[in-house]
Amino acid sequence: MRLTGKIILGGLGLHSGRECTVTLEPVNSPEVLMRSGDNELPLRLLRTNGTNRGSDYIFPDGETVRTCEHVFSALTGLEIFSGVRVTVEGGEMPALDGCSETLCAQLLANSEPSEAPEPLEVKTPLIVSNDDSTRFIAVFPCGELRITYTVEYEKVGAQIMDYVQSPENYINEISRARTFAMKRDIEYLRSHGMALGGSLDNAILIGDEIEAKGGLRWGNEFVRHKVLDIMGDLSSLGRPLKGHVIAVRAGHELHLKLTEKLKGD
Repeated sequence: MRLTGKIILGGLGLHSGRECTVTLEPVNSPEVLMRSGDNELPLRLLRTNGTNRGSDYIFPDGETVRTCEHVFSALTGLEIFSGVRVTVEGGEMPALDGCSETLCAQLLANSEPSEAPEPLEVKTPLIVSNDDSTRFIAVFPCGELRITYTVEYEKVGAQIMDYVQSPENYINEISRARTFAMKRDIEYLRSHGMALGGSLDNAILIGDEIEAKGGLRWGNEFVRHKVLDIMGDLSSLGRPLKGHVIAVRAGHELHLKLTEKLKGD
């Protein structure tokens, strides 16, 4: 798809709690561009960091835009890989609805069909894991983008989802899955400058009971949101991916390490 009109969305940053704005506008570029202040680069040329409870994009001078995964997930899910400038004010993407539903609706109203760039096709398996291999992510050759994700959380248990990418599948199965946090972690996160903009308007809280505005949208909303996250992190490749991604208790840090290996190979 190709963006045809300007979209401006604002709100609190999920972690900073400050007012932030993101503007998406059509430009004559074969890639998706990120702008913050005086800096502008294609996504694939930015450094990434996934250790701060989100995906941060870093310009060469150190300027950082935090929590980019939900906005870029919407672009990847709707298969918009070029002709867009994403301008961020406030140092972080606005949290919006804690997923990508709002942005997807705006994108659908301001885009038209177009040919996607040549995909990055996985030829040989790749795997990235943590130090003791209890968490890992791998990708294998496949003629489409397929994601099999497994998570396990206290009070939630194990959940698994097998997802095949198409804009229709993304909208119906992934875009409405909200971010979440463990209730016991909130005090720690806020003392370290995170989750300051989080609320039940944009997140699910897991404690003795699961707190979710309007209730859970699916029984496995948690693993669906992890698929939403990894779709956003794959955007750092700068083009579509053909491969079967298998993730077990992975998270942003491993997602982005995998994309770096893919770009290097």
